[in-house]
Amino acid sequence: MKAIRKVKRKYGGIAIENVPPPSPTDEEVLIKIKTASICGSDLHAYTYSPTHHYITTPVTMGHECAGEIIEAGSQVKDYRIGDRVVVEAILYCGTCSSCMEGNTHLCDEFEVRGMKRDGVFTEQIAIHPKYLHKIPDDLPFDQACLTEPLAVAAHAAIDNSRISPGDLVLITGPGPIGMLASYITKAMGAVPIISGISSDEEVRLPLLRKSGFHTINSEKEDIRFVLHHYFDTNHVDVVLECSGTSQVIQPSLGVLRKGGTLTLVGLYSKIAQVDLTQAVRKEITIRSSCAYEWKNFEQSLKLLDSNTLDIDNIIAHYSAEDAEQAFEDAVNKKVPKPIFQFS
Repeated sequence: MKAIRKVKRKYGGIAIENVPPPSPTDEEVLIKIKTASICGSDLHAYTYSPTHHYITTPVTMGHECAGEIIEAGSQVKDYRIGDRVVVEAILYCGTCSSCMEGNTHLCDEFEVRGMKRDGVFTEQIAIHPKYLHKIPDDLPFDQACLTEPLAVAAHAAIDNSRISPGDLVLITGPGPIGMLASYITKAMGAVPIISGISSDEEVRLPLLRKSGFHTINSEKEDIRFVLHHYFDTNHVDVVLECSGTSQVIQPSLGVLRKGGTLTLVGLYSKIAQVDLTQAVRKEITIRSSCAYEWKNFEQSLKLLDSNTLDIDNIIAHYSAEDAEQAFEDAVNKKVPKPIFQFS
């Protein structure tokens, strides 16, 4: 069966290869992958960013997917052939102190599929049911495979950001996580403002404006002027930092109200230079948000099934044979969320 593989530790370095089909154990199910989407972490692996020099090659890439169970082991009780499912990306040990406390996303042996062990950019995978969530009957596979990134956004916004209805929330970075965080924030009754740069004006910011969001081009617009002109204020209540750009952190502290919250969601390839005295004097809460919890997958599936999120605009479909084009389009911000269709 075909798989999209990272074969060289350099920019690009991917290939479409034939790999043996998996053989599930009695405790596993075999899933036929229907759709799989490119994540920001996959882009870091593709470009061989310093944040992802730990990857192993060769390795089948990918960790966001949706599919259908085509075989179930004799010991599997809660799933059966024909069930439509999404797959959690994080592999956890279940025995370390973090796992025992219920924080499997912070497992001491934390691994993400597609980095050190084979991922989901292929036709079939064998997997333990503890990593699965059932898809609502009417939810299309191409939307369902966005459950994982939506869960990341949900964990950041719902669990780690003190967002209340009516709050002004600045979301820095209109990449996939930032865009999905804007949908989550709006669903929470808050008012999201999404900040990007000039290169985001080609696709990302216009798509957000089309969906009714207020956006800012930080290279051309002054955030304080925008806040004063459109919202009659000089500050925001919460900042969700999704860009992974360290230079964004200091100005984010500047526009946060006293007692506000800054939540770090992006991954940073450069060390941030930050004046923390400003944060102390304003008693700002600085939090970080890593991945998701089990409940965030369930929350995300319910949100997707509610049909209240205008996410079709951010999806672009590709065949596995067009993998390099899909990655390049994502790197160059031509499409927000490339999705591979395997069957």
